Amino acid sequence: MKKLFSILLISMLPILTANATDKAATTAAALEKSQTIKNAGIWIDVRSPEEFAEGHLEDAINIPHDQIVAKITEISVDKNAPLNLYCRSGRRAENALQELRKLGYTNVINHGGYQELLSKGVR
Repeated sequence: MKKLFSILLISMLPILTANATDKAATTAAALEKSQTIKNAGIWIDVRSPEEFAEGHLEDAINIPHDQIVAKITEISVDKNAPLNLYCRSGRRAENALQELRKLGYTNVINHGGYQELLSKGVR
């Protein structure tokens, strides 16, 4: 019986090892993807200055959503430059995105909420 158990355990070892390797590769790929997302373009936090002061993504610029139209040209006059927006939940970022599109900005993405980005590993 012990011999049968040993044979069974040894035969399953490659399967268990492969599964662990796949999980590690998946985690590494997810981390790399989140950092790639973070590194592309200009990141704009459209929350209030008070919210921004409580925490924000590294290198993010704070332009409150209700000031985006007036201040965007201080950040980028290139209307094809990648602009990445976020706020607390994504609602204000979506409002800012719509205003930027009206101005002719073509490469704007609403990344949703700050906490959601942190949970994805974006810093």
